Amino acid sequence: MFLTLEYDISGFLGRSEKLSSPEEVIAAGRGVCCGYSSLCSEMCEMGIECQEVPGHSKGVGYRQGQSLRGVKSDHLWNAVLLSGQWFLLDACWGAGRVDMENESFVKFDDFYFLTEPEEFIHSHFPDEERWQLLDRPISIEEFERKVFKTSAFFTLGLRLMQPHQCHILTDGEANISLGFSRPTTFTFETTAHQDLLHSGSSEQRDSPKSSFGLLTVSHRTMKLQLLPPASGTYDVRIFARPESATTNLKWVCSFTVECLVPRAMEEIPENPFLSWGLQPNAQLQGVSGSNLGSEVFQVEQGSCEVVLKTSHPLMLVCELVHPKLDPAVAKRCLATQIQSDALTCNVLCPQRGFYRLSIFVRDYEKTDVKFQNVANFLLHCKGKVASLEELFPPNLGSACGPGSRTTEFGFSKFSHTTGILSTQQGKCNITFHNQHDLELHTVLSRDEIAKQSTLPLSRYLFCTYTDSKVTVSASLPEKGVYRLGLYARTTPGDSFNPMCDFVLRNTCDQQGAPFPCVYSAWRKGCVLFEPRMGLLEPESWVRFRVRVPGGQRVCVVGETRTDLKLNKSRVWEGDVFTGGGVSQLKLAAASGESEEMAVMMTFDIRPAEKEE
Repeated sequence: MFLTLEYDISGFLGRSEKLSSPEEVIAAGRGVCCGYSSLCSEMCEMGIECQEVPGHSKGVGYRQGQSLRGVKSDHLWNAVLLSGQWFLLDACWGAGRVDMENESFVKFDDFYFLTEPEEFIHSHFPDEERWQLLDRPISIEEFERKVFKTSAFFTLGLRLMQPHQCHILTDGEANISLGFSRPTTFTFETTAHQDLLHSGSSEQRDSPKSSFGLLTVSHRTMKLQLLPPASGTYDVRIFARPESATTNLKWVCSFTVECLVPRAMEEIPENPFLSWGLQPNAQLQGVSGSNLGSEVFQVEQGSCEVVLKTSHPLMLVCELVHPKLDPAVAKRCLATQIQSDALTCNVLCPQRGFYRLSIFVRDYEKTDVKFQNVANFLLHCKGKVASLEELFPPNLGSACGPGSRTTEFGFSKFSHTTGILSTQQGKCNITFHNQHDLELHTVLSRDEIAKQSTLPLSRYLFCTYTDSKVTVSASLPEKGVYRLGLYARTTPGDSFNPMCDFVLRNTCDQQGAPFPCVYSAWRKGCVLFEPRMGLLEPESWVRFRVRVPGGQRVCVVGETRTDLKLNKSRVWEGDVFTGGGVSQLKLAAASGESEEMAVMMTFDIRPAEKEE
């Protein structure tokens, strides 16, 4: 019967006469609370003892903070006797709820039929104490102070941990905690205070409408830290839904927060996602843990490392937000490493204040699946900051250092397991094994604004490939931050695919020497022992030592040709003079039956200083 009735909104608002008798309610198909209760009483005359219970309710029209002492009650519900025990029910609230914002009626809420007295008392206070049906009845003042909890609060199995009063008086910070027994998703809404409790929407989208609250969800607890930006009174609504649900979140409870003196603090970036820390869906997405918690993380020395443990290979994308940080600069504050069992994000903080680091993941192999937000960390940098010269190089790929992609293509045994290398000498060697004998290509780059050397940066990288072992040597032209990109291709003629990047931090003030310029004749198995520098001093003797597998003849060509001799260790060696006015020496070799000499690399000769 009650499912076919609607609340008489027009009558409640005084636009028409209220319908209250059972006959009027049935005929019109609508009524107010007294109409529902009288209809319930009449239906129970068929054999169920029923009492109409007048009292106060925190329903439509209830004003937050109002005193009900001495005020005439405004609501009517029922108590029924079943099997010798009294039960409470509100047929009006059970038939549905009124959405005053849209002046509509949303039907049916069975929570208010035979409700537990301990739960009913949060929204209904009878004129007669006996109809509380409580072992320890409460006063009307206690009822006024009680936190308003909707039916969804109880059906979701939530419990209030703190505070236990609806009005929170604070000097700059307020904390709300809820417990839950089943996986639950939460969000919240903070608005300027409104007198009417039911003035807002009873449902909410996924994202909160406030940037001055820090909502964190742990295994069994939701914590909301509120930091009002100014003095005044605010309404706070908590929304929730089962973690597996895709519907809007439902209003579960409300508070008013009165801030006398706001706390002076830096601006917190907005979090458009549900909460801080690991998200409730993180484990379902394959993230099993993190080295950071849900609380604010203090960044020391302008940088930090965030690590997510994963149950299977994942891809990640990160977003760093600061209220005053340009998005283009923010991208250069992140360097990520993707491994089969972990995701690492290195973060630089070039400004003081709060940062939001959001992490999104998807399955490594499912390229058609959208990235899902799994974590949002609030970082606070209040000491040393990273300088703009320390930012990561532009065009840095998502895979820094060895990881899932390098393993997939058969690269192993890396000498450096992280993606960020620091050198105080301006030099470094990175070694690894190329198990599938793929063709390799390396690229060295840096910020375009940085001072450029007279030679291309390609001259400051040198690769040696023996058996399956690869050595990439870097000699950096000046101090700064560089990107070393490693590429490979599986089929000749195809494009090179990115494998991983390395960030090279050079703190050496001395200029690094370039390597020789290498040509295609320099192939697997060739090893240059000396000279390693590609820029030679003029008018000097230089010792050459090189291994060339299959080489029948090896020489160095300058003003004259110098044939190198093969020693017992299968190394070609000899001394070469850099004089004669030439600007370049060529290292060439003939292999197999061919007598044609192929140039493998060239060495530049520094111009001689002119005598005055």
